[in-house]
Amino acid sequence: PPGPFPFPLQARRGLTMPFPWLERFGSAKSGRAGRRRNRRGQGEDSAPQEAPQEVAERRQRRLGFGIVAVFVLVVLGVVGFGYYQEFYKPPRVWAGSVSDVEFSMGDLVARIRVLQGVNRYQGGQVNLSTVPFEYLQNLVNAEILRQQSHTLGISIRDDDIEAELRRQFVPTAAPGQETDPGQLEREFRDRYSGYLTATGLSDAEFRVIVEEQLSQRALASLLSQDIEPRQDHVEIRWIKLPMDGDILIGDAVKRLANEDFVRIAQEISAPSQFADPNGYVGWVPKGAFPELDATIFGDDEKAIPVLELGAVSEPVFTNEAYYLIKTISHAEQRELDNVMGFKLLQETVDTWQRETLLAGTSEGTVRMNFNSRLYDWVTDQVFVTAPRIDQPTPMPDLLPGVPGIQQAPGTGS
Repeated sequence: PPGPFPFPLQARRGLTMPFPWLERFGSAKSGRAGRRRNRRGQGEDSAPQEAPQEVAERRQRRLGFGIVAVFVLVVLGVVGFGYYQEFYKPPRVWAGSVSDVEFSMGDLVARIRVLQGVNRYQGGQVNLSTVPFEYLQNLVNAEILRQQSHTLGISIRDDDIEAELRRQFVPTAAPGQETDPGQLEREFRDRYSGYLTATGLSDAEFRVIVEEQLSQRALASLLSQDIEPRQDHVEIRWIKLPMDGDILIGDAVKRLANEDFVRIAQEISAPSQFADPNGYVGWVPKGAFPELDATIFGDDEKAIPVLELGAVSEPVFTNEAYYLIKTISHAEQRELDNVMGFKLLQETVDTWQRETLLAGTSEGTVRMNFNSRLYDWVTDQVFVTAPRIDQPTPMPDLLPGVPGIQQAPGTGS
């Protein structure tokens, strides 16, 4: 029949394959699938058989490589998680907030290092057992005051800060001595730059300190208007024993049965800026030592009577020490002296800070986040940069009338 081939069907069936090499891959009729089956069959027949021992060893090597890879991944994960927990996360954890202003743990460490710099200049040490939490409270208190300054009528301008810096660091000429304004300016710059270098502070950091101290001084001035200049006072002596001291308060009480109060005070009472070596404190107004008020002045609400003249009180326990108090004179109206007036003012400022902090906490506008783990982290970070010097260096007067600050020679008052 007609078609593309000029030979009959029978002839075509008997033809020899025109391409003999195709026989190696199967006939043309087998198609691609057939050729693939042929190749697989030929490969299986030609592949050398592996010994069972070699197969087992190869499997063991693969298993070993897998275990090592998993172990390396676990180690890297542990190291990465530890780095995240110890170095990346803690500085970013919020430590406290006042309204919409937040402080992180990194901010707290930075501020404590500022305190370290000041103490380094003085040759002192930062007390890491109490400073972290106390300084967090200071940060919060400073921010509370900053946010309430407008309501209180307190305004600290850049000019005020600059004037305070010059009061501290510009040398004071002797009476009758001529001064060169240019020389005074150079000495001011040299003194101020030297102080920043010695403390490790930047100009911006120190200006923040001065601003906060000026604000606190303005607050103290405002609160002092409510303190009566003439108040009831009681004349007292005391024996003060530190909480961690070697002398027990009970032993002092036993000695008082047979020994003189002054003699015992001379031997064992801890030094204090408010008492002489004989334990004599003097005339004390109510509120100057709030934790001793009930003992000295009595407390009707707690049914505590007034301490009788010449009597010695029961041991009084406070946050910092144990006290035995002896009255020398009955209560009488007296003018506040500088020492007790300042102590009373300091307690008034502290009371204002405690009350505003408590009010903010109750209202939810003030929050603080501190626990033992974060405390340890802050302590470790601060300890790394703790100053190690032996000789103290005189420190300029940051602010007159602010506790713990001394005045350097040659500075104005």
